[in-house]
Amino acid sequence: MPKPVHLNNGKTWPSRKEAIEHFKKMLSRYADGEKIHDPTDESDLRALLNRYDSVVPAGSATKTGSGVDHFSRQRNSGEGWATSGFHVHRTDGTSIDFSFYSAVQTDPPP
Repeated sequence: MPKPVHLNNGKTWPSRKEAIEHFKKMLSRYADGEKIHDPTDESDLRALLNRYDSVVPAGSATKTGSGVDHFSRQRNSGEGWATSGFHVHRTDGTSIDFSFYSAVQTDPPP
């Protein structure tokens, strides 16, 4: 049975697969280096990041950090691979990538 995905901004999908597809399509609407500018996209990313951070153990660093300034699409790379993904840009000037796949797969506390 599919697990629904609920975000704290009111967005809901009947399955994780559909939520992942939503964020894949969103990512494809932007180019590498581009700031996420659509208010609905930003709202969905903020809510997804909140879901992601909801399972971080107390005292551990969160992806939100000092607070969210904005999001962008950036190119991530490592030895032998490269892929585009979302980055959160924090209010303290730092940024970090986060996986929308992992965020969707997260089971937040009730």
